Amino acid sequence: MGQASCKQCGTRSREKTGFRLNNFPDLASLPPELAVQVLSHLNATDLCLAGCVNELWCNLANVDLLWKGLCESRWCTVSAYYSDYLFHNSYKKLYMVLDNGTLTFASNPQDGIKYLVNMGVLEDAPTSIAEFIHGTEALDWCSLGLFLQDRTDVLRHLVSLHDYTNLFLPDALRQFFSLVPAPSERGRFLEVLLDMFSARYKECNAQSSITKDTIYLICYSLILLSVDLTSPHVKNKMSKREFIRNLRRATPGLSDEYLGHMYDNIYLSGHVASTA
Repeated sequence: MGQASCKQCGTRSREKTGFRLNNFPDLASLPPELAVQVLSHLNATDLCLAGCVNELWCNLANVDLLWKGLCESRWCTVSAYYSDYLFHNSYKKLYMVLDNGTLTFASNPQDGIKYLVNMGVLEDAPTSIAEFIHGTEALDWCSLGLFLQDRTDVLRHLVSLHDYTNLFLPDALRQFFSLVPAPSERGRFLEVLLDMFSARYKECNAQSSITKDTIYLICYSLILLSVDLTSPHVKNKMSKREFIRNLRRATPGLSDEYLGHMYDNIYLSGHVASTA
């Protein structure tokens, strides 16, 4: 949204809108509960603009319930929801702080989190930061990857919030990389990610006979297969037979049919760790 502001502005004439509003009821003519319900369909920017119409609309646009819904729909889990912050501040102010923090995070993730902590809306603890990240899609994707690379303590708690129970391994890995940005190239951070994912997948599927080390090996193989099948630079694509043969000895206890299903999943559903 950027920084929403709610400054008083002059009333625009209806002639300048380019259409007639004679049949549109003024919010002043509606019961307050219904007027608030109408305004609940607006985003933060439009809600601030609605508050510029007149004093009545401004009062309606500042109803805390509206800003509570906007906060919770964009940031599901914030420390301020469970502290005494909202005893002293409105949800509208909280929204503005969270919005500013989100914008700052995009340019410098460490500064963004530090800002939220200093403003008293986010607890400076790995668990709280992980829950905050897990509960929002508003954070810049590239900046999130850089932040998690520096804060593996937060990453560890973030992965613990994921649920991969009864998910087919390639689908679980694809879901993992839809929640945690994949590095653009192989290296130490990718190894850390796969190690944490493997441990969490095994934890969610403890009844499975497959070991954590085997999960790790398969995940790495699935990423290599994804690159092989999706890259236009690879002319000779790996066949299903080759994939099964390469993994057969390293994954005792897994049938050729199961490994073949993994190959089919990548072939049909695409890359498991897209960086886009």
